[in-house]
Amino acid sequence: MSRGKRIVKEILSWVMVIIIPFIIVFFLNMKVFAISGVDQPSMNNTLFEGEVVFYNRVNYNLDTVQRGDIILFLTNGKIKDGFLSEMEIKIQDFIDKFKPKDQRRNERYIKRVIGLPGDVIDIRDGEVYVNGVKELKAYVVGLTPGFSQEYPLMVPEGHLFVMGDNRGISKDSRSFGCIDFRSVDGKAEFILWPPSRMGSPYK
Repeated sequence: MSRGKRIVKEILSWVMVIIIPFIIVFFLNMKVFAISGVDQPSMNNTLFEGEVVFYNRVNYNLDTVQRGDIILFLTNGKIKDGFLSEMEIKIQDFIDKFKPKDQRRNERYIKRVIGLPGDVIDIRDGEVYVNGVKELKAYVVGLTPGFSQEYPLMVPEGHLFVMGDNRGISKDSRSFGCIDFRSVDGKAEFILWPPSRMGSPYK
């Protein structure tokens, strides 16, 4: 084998060593898990700014989602409608990593599921009622203003009503309406960082 061919073969082997793990992680991140940092105070006192959270995507669908789940989802009406759209979103995520935050095309929120499809949500006197039952949860911070939505409202099929735990400041379904489940990136399962907070976010 000539010296030139040996060099080409060695370069190709190094390319494969780099590219194959990248492809594996890319598809795992698209279908199996997501890891995302918390960059807003809307989930205080459950999740805090600067923390890093692991989200599960395996077998998480409208049949398995439950009230109280903490989810990561795409904003601005973006949805994952098949393999090609998921691929496009992940490629854009990669491109966004090299852009300033205010120039990124994909944005995600972390919120808690309050209403499932068919649920009736009512907010009055700073309290939340789901199907007529008053919400009594220790994770709620402050009273819950209704913001711009009209109540009571029914959660449409295929959608979720979500809110942040820090109810007075959270931008959520009270402002932008119910979210399409196809925008969901996964359910929060584990706080990865900082070490002092490692563990389940569900207390």
